[in-house]
Amino acid sequence: MKAHKHFTLLVVMAITIALVGAACGPAPTPTPVPPTPKPTTPPVQPTATPVPPTPVPPTSTPAPVKITFQEPWKLDSDRGKVVKGIVDGFMKKYPHITVEIVDTMPEKAKVISSILAGKASNVMMMPEDWIAEFGPQNAFLDLAPYVAKWPAEKKGDFYSPVFKLAQSADGKVQYGVPWIGHSMALIYNKGMFKAAGLDPTKPPKTWEELYDYAKKLTTPDGKQFGWGLVGKQGHDQAWMMYTFMWQNGGKLISEDGTKVLINSPENLEALKFYLKLKEVAPPEASSTGGGDVGTQFLSKRIAMYFLGPWAVADALSKAPDIEVGTAILPYKKQPATTIGSGILVIPATEKNPEAAWKLIDYLTDTEPQMGILVPATKFVFRLPVRKSLLTHKWFEENPLYKPFVQSLEYGNVPFPHAKWGDIHNNIVQPEFNKAYMGTITPEAALANIEKLGNELLKK
Repeated sequence: MKAHKHFTLLVVMAITIALVGAACGPAPTPTPVPPTPKPTTPPVQPTATPVPPTPVPPTSTPAPVKITFQEPWKLDSDRGKVVKGIVDGFMKKYPHITVEIVDTMPEKAKVISSILAGKASNVMMMPEDWIAEFGPQNAFLDLAPYVAKWPAEKKGDFYSPVFKLAQSADGKVQYGVPWIGHSMALIYNKGMFKAAGLDPTKPPKTWEELYDYAKKLTTPDGKQFGWGLVGKQGHDQAWMMYTFMWQNGGKLISEDGTKVLINSPENLEALKFYLKLKEVAPPEASSTGGGDVGTQFLSKRIAMYFLGPWAVADALSKAPDIEVGTAILPYKKQPATTIGSGILVIPATEKNPEAAWKLIDYLTDTEPQMGILVPATKFVFRLPVRKSLLTHKWFEENPLYKPFVQSLEYGNVPFPHAKWGDIHNNIVQPEFNKAYMGTITPEAALANIEKLGNELLKK
């Protein structure tokens, strides 16, 4: 037992010494181990911002709308057909808007009541004197905010005297927008000019030349006269006399409508000149109205007169043997003529002004404006009212109508103020006719008009 324990102890000691000796001996050279390469990190790329998809406009069409357009000419008339053709063009451009044309105008006395009752058409064409009367009564929607959005090339393209007819006196309220217009110009027979030794390319430019030409164009046999004069009492005689007054710098009434100004030296001179033209006019002139002078021209009874563009179209179609000439009216102090306009308005009670305005905006664009002129039938009843159209090819092919468009720049209206209507109808016309017939002097006629007119204004 003791020997066994002693052996075990020796073995343990031997192993221990061996381990210690091994630990104290030289270390073996280790085999080199290559370093483990670090993984390569790729460069960081910027993250792209996601692009939202382009919104797709809605494919639904605007809701259908129906509006009415009121104008004065029957649809089956030549004028009505022209209007219908232009409106058809609008509906082609805006297929969701249907326009029904009402081809009659309401009686003047019923305009306000129809608007207040909500029974008026969405768009209405009215003459300038109705605008002057009903505009201040707040009958129409103020279109100034709409017109303000027009580009400058459109807004500034209207003849100023025509555009003012659609505004309030101070220009702040836009009662409507002029659509069509007309003016008066000189119409003459070039063949008669040649026969009388006058240059047909040089029409008269002054009152003195007008009288001189008319005298030379009046034949001794009494078959031909130089001037077509309206001597029949009525609206035509009055506005023709006004035209000569404006050409001499005269006025009819103050701008504020408080005083009649017709009894002036300028107007007296003009009235006397009108009466002097009796010497070169047919003897039947005392019963001649505005339409009658056109008939006299077609029958070669007269060589010169003045009227609107429709008279030229009438002569071209009914008297093709007459070589027609036209020119701006002769004047004394300043160029002046009588003008009128068909003005588009929207009633103040309109519930759908956007569709109504689209129609007005379209009708006053250049292409629809030229649609007023129909060269195929030589039928011209009104004119476009935008200045830029004077350079249109149509006018190069139809130069006889140029003076009528140019004359819009010198325009005046027979009713310069809303209060002038009663004076014009009830006082001016009979007094002018008395002067024409010689029952009173020109001085007395003007004095009577001013006196009676001012009395009427005070009522």
